[in-house]
Amino acid sequence: MKILIIENDIYLAQSISNKLEDRGYECVISKDLNLKLDKNNAFDIVLMSYDICQGSCTNAIKQFKESIIIVMIKYINDDTVTKMFKAGMHDYVIKPIIVDELIRKIEHYREFDRLQKEVVFYRNYFEFIEGILNTPFPFTYNLPLIIRSSSQRSADIYAMRYARLKNIHFNFLSLKEVDWKSILNINNNVNEIVYLTGLEQIKKSERNELIDKLHKQNVLFSFVSQEEITFSNIVDISVAKSCMDMGGEIMPIRDYEKMMIAKYEGLYSDIELAKELGISRKSLWEKRKRYGIVKQRKSVKQSRA
Repeated sequence: MKILIIENDIYLAQSISNKLEDRGYECVISKDLNLKLDKNNAFDIVLMSYDICQGSCTNAIKQFKESIIIVMIKYINDDTVTKMFKAGMHDYVIKPIIVDELIRKIEHYREFDRLQKEVVFYRNYFEFIEGILNTPFPFTYNLPLIIRSSSQRSADIYAMRYARLKNIHFNFLSLKEVDWKSILNINNNVNEIVYLTGLEQIKKSERNELIDKLHKQNVLFSFVSQEEITFSNIVDISVAKSCMDMGGEIMPIRDYEKMMIAKYEGLYSDIELAKELGISRKSLWEKRKRYGIVKQRKSVKQSRA
């Protein structure tokens, strides 16, 4: 991180620079405001002495509007501070400067700036993905809500759009990772939602009990399956016009077969899986052998209530 120190007291400027460089910062010292700036000579933080700019501080602050600006000043009054804040100043420190306090402010604003850029990055990413995939607009359903989808990706994108529009936060849980019984007593607050994925991973009887227990909680379920499910609030985006796009790139039929067998062979018995795929048990056995899929006998759930 590059810091510009604008200070006519060279001893003070050098002292600040030495302390900051010990922390890994790159510092440049200037005795006045006559500094030519371009894209190759930009600064992340500007430490500006009020003694140099005096009456022209607001203009000087605007000159460095792309940087984090901290003004070093001997004394303050409300009018002076208000004008500088309006011009774009982030903070100030009182002279004589306590360097440790200055460093704390610098590191605070550095982290704040990093988080702001990260938020903008993810916001732009989600808007980009939503635009490309033509994500359906979330309706004003009350929670709990089940998102039925043909892919986990499309369910996740829909859920994230729901959260962004409602200005709420998720706790993420997956039924692939946790035992469904461990979340029966969940108790979340109004501004926080549990996004529970993998509802299709558990037995129908377990699924019904889980939904029944959480029917008054702020829970958003994802259900990636065409299996029948009964609930009062279900948004079905598997039939959306953009469903295939939301699921990812088009793959050869064989790849779909391999993916579906590998994903569900540990959840269904051979008879049930063959029925779901619309093929015979013999054909399922042949495809498993052809694709090199090893049957995980221990994880097979022999019945789905």
